[in-house]
Amino acid sequence: MDRRNGFLFVLFLSWFGCGGSEPISQLNYGDAAQSLYSVALSDFYANNCIDAEGKFRDVRRKYPYSRFAALAELRLADCLFSDDKYIEAAQAYDQFSRRHPSHTEVSYARFKIAECHYEQIPSDWLLAPPAYERDQTPAQQSLDHLHRFISQHPKDPYTSRAKSMESRVLDLLSKHELYVAKFYLDRDQYRAAIGRLNTLVRSYSKCASEPEALFLLVESYLELGDRHRADSALRELIDRFPSSDYTEKARKRLNKVS
Repeated sequence: MDRRNGFLFVLFLSWFGCGGSEPISQLNYGDAAQSLYSVALSDFYANNCIDAEGKFRDVRRKYPYSRFAALAELRLADCLFSDDKYIEAAQAYDQFSRRHPSHTEVSYARFKIAECHYEQIPSDWLLAPPAYERDQTPAQQSLDHLHRFISQHPKDPYTSRAKSMESRVLDLLSKHELYVAKFYLDRDQYRAAIGRLNTLVRSYSKCASEPEALFLLVESYLELGDRHRADSALRELIDRFPSSDYTEKARKRLNKVS
């Protein structure tokens, strides 16, 4: 018997004892892991992540072969999220997903990755520019993760919440495209504006900004002398938003150049 097999044999005996008795040591190992994890979880639910983090780490260090080690890893990511450390939390959730791809909590971890990016989206407050005027990188990253989560986990308990978050992100990104398009229109850069407006219409359909975007497309094409595309934008505006104020404005605008 080589040294490695001899070690495994001793370990086997330490777990199971002699004569086919029950694996008493193994049961104690699992019970101890569960007990420590439960104490850590109580601290976590009491919003005491300072104490909880240390205990979750102890679970992973002392009981790495128990099922509570992976759960403790996930809860450590939750602690980072609770402390508003969204970048670090997203990394921790991603590591959990990669290390435990078949774990039952993988869908939760993937949702939390999306939520980490979502929480980094700038919010509107009095002394800062509106959120749609600022960097939209967190919003776009959040949208990418939300799309992936919803498509991969359509019946997950978090899917409804993910769809609500997705709707808000789409609305924000559509407002940003409209804001940039108006920036170009104010400088008579109609082709650049058309590019942004078409992106809004293609990528963020059903958002509140879309009727105005189609109206501005009508105007932009007319400024470039492209009556055919202006008519096409107007038809889409009439078909999809017949009751919008922008539909009537677009009709009047075209009548003036007839």
